Amino acid sequence: MSANRSGGLAAYLVGYGTLLLTDSLGSSIGHDSAHAKSVVPVTVAGYRRLFNLRPMHYPTSHKLHEAPIENAASNVEPAEGMEFNGVAFSVEADELESLDVRERYYRRVTVPLRHFDTGEDLGEGQLYSSDLDASWITRSTAELMPLWRDIVWSRLGAYRISQAFGEFFDATTFLADGRTRMVDVYRDVLSDVDDVDLPAGG
Repeated sequence: MSANRSGGLAAYLVGYGTLLLTDSLGSSIGHDSAHAKSVVPVTVAGYRRLFNLRPMHYPTSHKLHEAPIENAASNVEPAEGMEFNGVAFSVEADELESLDVRERYYRRVTVPLRHFDTGEDLGEGQLYSSDLDASWITRSTAELMPLWRDIVWSRLGAYRISQAFGEFFDATTFLADGRTRMVDVYRDVLSDVDDVDLPAGG
């Protein structure tokens, strides 16, 4: 796999949050296109997945807190010795433009990919990662917690790939401080998802 940042050629993109859910991807590139994608489960070394980015347009959930702090999106940041899992899929130039608009708080970076199941080296792909010093980054769990919808959508997408993939998602997803695992804080409510609407087709 190799990534191409511009032009009409396809690029290989890694989804690691709500883009794990096919119908969430479809909301940006069209549902027919999203469901036609062949996805490859991958791991990315040298990065940590965490909910430390607050988009201005995000609503606030109140799954665990009455205070309006549950409005974080997932992000990945360089972190030595860490890794996370995602899905790699090809996108055409027009689809990439749509996704760049959706992921406007991030920049695309090129990373090495390994197959989640076999460990095979798959070359390079791209993913969305925010600048470390961006104004929308918060590193305190007292000030920022995940948007509950994003947890539900991401985990649903992950566990649809496989049980092992979903469990690895839980093991490698952290809160804003980069130390506390999301699953350890939300464990008692993870099955209580009736308050979350799925994207169209989900």
